[in-house]
Amino acid sequence: MRTGRLFAPKLKEKPFADHAEYADYLFACVDARLDAYIADMKPLFLSGDGGYRNVLYPDIEMAHDLCQKRLADFTAGLEPSESFDIGSADDANDEDDTALGDLFAGLAKESAPLPAPPGAAEMMAYVEKRARAATDAGIPLPIHALSQKLGLTPFALFCFAAALLSAAQTNYAVIFQIVGQNASLTAPSLESAARVYNGAGFSLTAAAGDMSLALEQLSPLLDLNVSKTMPFSTVLTPDKRILDFLFGKSPLRLDEKYNRFFSVLTGGERPGPLLAGEAQLDALRIAYADDVRIFSLYGDEGSGRRFTIEHFCAEQGINCVSVDCGKLFAYDFAFVEKALWALARECVLTGACCCLAHLGYREEEKEKFFGYVDLAFGKLTENTLTVFTSSQEKLPMKEITRLDFAQFELPAPSGAEREKLWRHYAQTYEFDEDVDLVEMAAKFLFTPGKIKSALKMGRSLSAMKKSDKISRVCLFEACYNQMSHELTQKATKIKATYTWDDIVMSKDQRQSLEYACDQIRFRKQIYEEWDYNRKYPYGRGLSVLLFGAPGTGKSMCAQVLANALNLELYRVDLSKVVDKYVGETEKSISMIFREAKKCNVVLFFDECDTLFAKRSDDGGANRSSNNNKTALLLQEVEAYDGVSVLATNYKHNIDPAFFRRMKFIVEFQFPDPETRYILWKATIPKNTPLAEDVDVRFLAEQFEFVGGNIKNCILNAAFLAAGDPAAGGMVHMRHYLLAIRYEFVKTGKVFTRADFEPYAEQIL
Repeated sequence: MRTGRLFAPKLKEKPFADHAEYADYLFACVDARLDAYIADMKPLFLSGDGGYRNVLYPDIEMAHDLCQKRLADFTAGLEPSESFDIGSADDANDEDDTALGDLFAGLAKESAPLPAPPGAAEMMAYVEKRARAATDAGIPLPIHALSQKLGLTPFALFCFAAALLSAAQTNYAVIFQIVGQNASLTAPSLESAARVYNGAGFSLTAAAGDMSLALEQLSPLLDLNVSKTMPFSTVLTPDKRILDFLFGKSPLRLDEKYNRFFSVLTGGERPGPLLAGEAQLDALRIAYADDVRIFSLYGDEGSGRRFTIEHFCAEQGINCVSVDCGKLFAYDFAFVEKALWALARECVLTGACCCLAHLGYREEEKEKFFGYVDLAFGKLTENTLTVFTSSQEKLPMKEITRLDFAQFELPAPSGAEREKLWRHYAQTYEFDEDVDLVEMAAKFLFTPGKIKSALKMGRSLSAMKKSDKISRVCLFEACYNQMSHELTQKATKIKATYTWDDIVMSKDQRQSLEYACDQIRFRKQIYEEWDYNRKYPYGRGLSVLLFGAPGTGKSMCAQVLANALNLELYRVDLSKVVDKYVGETEKSISMIFREAKKCNVVLFFDECDTLFAKRSDDGGANRSSNNNKTALLLQEVEAYDGVSVLATNYKHNIDPAFFRRMKFIVEFQFPDPETRYILWKATIPKNTPLAEDVDVRFLAEQFEFVGGNIKNCILNAAFLAAGDPAAGGMVHMRHYLLAIRYEFVKTGKVFTRADFEPYAEQIL
């Protein structure tokens, strides 16, 4: 038997030259089956047995002519040996040779009838064989690679090819309108593709299994709107992202519909050396070898979560696509579900794993957050993808998912690791001679990311001062600027300008505070060199409680301590710490101490009795919440390795357990006349032009003011003098007396004429 063949058997072992040739052959399979299917429609239409009520015969002819032209265009580009082969009768016994029928014999002659094509399965098998040969030869075939990755059956691949044709070629709209017998249906449905694939032998019951499997296999690639009642009527329509990936110039560009959420975490470059966190990377490798595919990494900002993932991906030879969950999860469920499906598809297309980044939630959003993360796990793991979560706080993974996972903390680097990190990242910078990187490593408990950021900012600050080298002052400023944004929202930086010379206190008070400073100055010697760490592993920080009447100098003393220790001072804003939502206040408290520890700053809690109130056992819900806050604060103060200064006007309101945890308690008593005299003399600036009638001794002995009131009076008197034309540019006694009178009125104190004698006539 002499037969002509669509695809030459002599070439069935030859690999495709490139992806374009592979696609042409794949599409030719679809064209051949479409042509045969429409050819079978003609006699049925003419006889009236087909029931094609929505189809006009001229449309069938038009579709048929289009299919034949497509096939003619395909074979016109082939060599004679590629388009047909004339064999002998012996060929009939060759299974491979007889598998494909003579389709294009005489196709070049327009008047010659087209013979019946071979079955779709045979043509798909031929294409698959040559595709495997091309893959073995290292020729990239994206469509075939996707087919292999998803395990597409020949029918599913046929459906995918038909869908690509409908999306890429506008003239196929007529063909699929005829095939689907629906003028509004310009793309193949699953059922119409099955009818074309199987031809006259189509049976809905027999093809149901193949269609159902194809629906599952194509769902990661095509955004399918599957009907619950008629799933096989699902229309197969590739979007622009699929076409760009398979045929575009930038196949790895992320889906433009979601690129504001997605980013490529690994850019193909080998990450730098891993100077910290090697133990966590080892644990990740072991879990991955045990087939764990969900990994939860948590740690402080800049702790190296991303860096660890990059190292792991580089070892495994895979990329990673990251999604900003903090931004995405603000949208409604329908949008998030679509975006997560698109994320999974990006990972499938590019062979990447996925990182769910910027994860965090408020207590009132807990259920919604858990639902979204669980949804993400489901979308990603159903495609056997590796998933990382990245968060600052430890996620309650057991509450979120029942899937297997491994969870690792990336702790702050040790002292030795911080020194390595500072030296490594500082290699490209120049420094002044007074910069000591060992000091920086000891003083700032930074993560790798914050060390890099501090050096970069230090260079910028020095450049602003016209210096090519990073100065010590600029580097310290850059380090303090690494303070967490959340902390700076809940605490205010106070410039510590006061020194020991500016504050007036008793000998005992001063001695207590100087002893307190010694606990910080000699901490390294005591705990490390004398090995007190072993006996005192907890509570190595400095906590100072200052109590006394308002205006006695407690806030000023906090500045003196910070100045003496050369540390930054942050006053905690209690109004921003206390939150109405359950658990949020505790989170803020923990965050404040955690972030303050990294930059080694002095925390100042003014009016601390607001937070450190006495605990009660009255059983009320609010009281229980307050007790929890107080207990947590006590623990944090004791565990804090830095300096915490607390001030209160009402010592009796503070929980008794709090005093045991304070290393130093200093009482600021109401000043006696002699102390008030010193306060007046010390607070009046030396350059103040005082008139001869100013009697500071009288002011100190006559008016029982604390330092804050005295400071107000001195400042107000200066402004009164400046605005008095008769003052002659000097501050007189009457100005101080007027300022004192205003201070009495402001504080609600009752005064009489006798209080101002013998100067009463000047102001009353």
